[in-house]
Amino acid sequence: MTDFLKLANGGISRIKPYQAGKPIEEVQRELGIADVIKLASNENPFGMSPKAREAAAKAVASGNTYPDSNGYYLKKRLHQKFGYSTDCLTLGAGSNELINLLFQLFVNPEVNVVLPKYSFVVYSMESTVNGAAVKYVPLDNWKVDLNKVLQAIDAKTRIVAFANPSNPIGTAISSRDMKDFLKKVPEDTLVVIDEAYNEFNSGDPTFEDSAKWVAAHPNLVVSRTFSKAYGLAGLRVGYMVSNPDIASLLNRLRAPFNVNSVALAAATAALDDDEFIKKTVDNNTKERARYMEFCAKHGLDAIESKANFVAVGFGARDAQKIASELMKRGIIVRPLLGYALRDILRITIGTPEENDRLFAALEELL
Repeated sequence: MTDFLKLANGGISRIKPYQAGKPIEEVQRELGIADVIKLASNENPFGMSPKAREAAAKAVASGNTYPDSNGYYLKKRLHQKFGYSTDCLTLGAGSNELINLLFQLFVNPEVNVVLPKYSFVVYSMESTVNGAAVKYVPLDNWKVDLNKVLQAIDAKTRIVAFANPSNPIGTAISSRDMKDFLKKVPEDTLVVIDEAYNEFNSGDPTFEDSAKWVAAHPNLVVSRTFSKAYGLAGLRVGYMVSNPDIASLLNRLRAPFNVNSVALAAATAALDDDEFIKKTVDNNTKERARYMEFCAKHGLDAIESKANFVAVGFGARDAQKIASELMKRGIIVRPLLGYALRDILRITIGTPEENDRLFAALEELL
C-alpha cells in the first residue's frame, strides 16, 4: 500500500494536528450533561453583535451566489473606521488563514523563524511544514524580552512573529517597546504582529494602533480577527494589514472566495456596533480583575493578562485532574499540554454568572 506520508511535504511528519478546545455539544454527548459552559476557546460570552446577527440573517438569502471575492464593503468600512488603505488589506477566513498564507509565501528550508517561547502553536506548525528552522526565545517572567529576540535574528531570519497580547500566556508588549524594536529589525526580516486580542488591550493609555506603522515599516504585517471581541468566531473572518506589495502577493495566493457572504456582511455590520464592543471589553476588564483576586486569595499563580483569558498556574496541584473535574461539572477549560505547560490551565473570562460558577467549582475542588 502506498505510504502517502512519504509523498507529502517532508515537514508534515514533524507536526501534530491542531487540538481545538472541546465543543459544548461533545461534552454534553460524552458526559450526559445538559448545562455546559465553555471557557476554553476565548470566544465572546455575549455571542454575536446584534447588528452583525441581523446583517448575517439578511445575507443568508443570497447564499446561492458567490460572495464578493474582494470584500469591497468590508475593506471600505475598515478604511472609514481605522484609516487603513484598502490596497494594504487582505481578508481571510479568520486571521489564522492569513498567517498560514503569509508563512507559505515567505518561509522555506533556506530560512529560519524566530518566536518567543510559548507562542501560538500555528506559527511553529507553519514554519515546520514549510521546512524552516524555528528559533525560540525564552520569556522573562512570562514576558517577551525584545533584546533577546533581536539577538536571535540572523541573516537567515525571514519572520519574527508575536501574538500581542500573547496566546496562550496573555501578556503584552507595549507600543513604545514594539516601535523601538521595529527600528532595529533588518528590513528583509518580516515582523508579524498577531493582534487577535487587540481590543482587550486598548484600555492602556499608551496603546497605539500598530497597523498604522506599516507606512514607516514596510516589513511589518499586522493580523486581526473578528472572532474574539466581535463574537464572529463561527463565521471565520479576519484581515491583515501590510504594505501593498505584500498584500498583492497574499491576494494572489488566497482562494478567490475565501470569506463567505454571511461573514462579510456580519463583519461589516459589527464594525458599526461600538456599544457591543464596549460592553464586551468593559465586562472583560472587570471580570479579569475578579480572576486575579480569586487566584491571589487561593494561592494560584495567575499570569497578568491583557487578553480575554487568564493562564492560571496550579503549582503542585494536578492541573489536568482539575480540568477533568471541572468538565464533569459542565465547565470546559483549556489545559496547555501542547505547550508542555502541565501545571497551567488557560481559562476564558466569561459573563459574571459563568465566572461565579467557575469560582464555586474551583473552591470546591481546591
